[in-house]
Amino acid sequence: MSITKDDLYKIIEKLSDSDTASAFDYLHYLLTRSKPAKNKTWAQITELSPDNEPLNDEELRQLAAPEDYISIDQATEEYDI
Repeated sequence: MSITKDDLYKIIEKLSDSDTASAFDYLHYLLTRSKPAKNKTWAQITELSPDNEPLNDEELRQLAAPEDYISIDQATEEYDI
């Protein structure tokens, strides 16, 4: 089955406002998944100096919930990086 961009546009036009953000996120994912990653490696992250910004509410919430938080050492071990 051949799908044209016009077919996609027609579907996008029919989306509800609440589904538009999800569609955008997924299309953005499709665009970026094949591009080379520009993210820092764990080794580069550990070399960074700490910032002086106070933690925001979400970061404080994550730190207060141990089941949602793992250390960088745990992450590198778990993902074998």
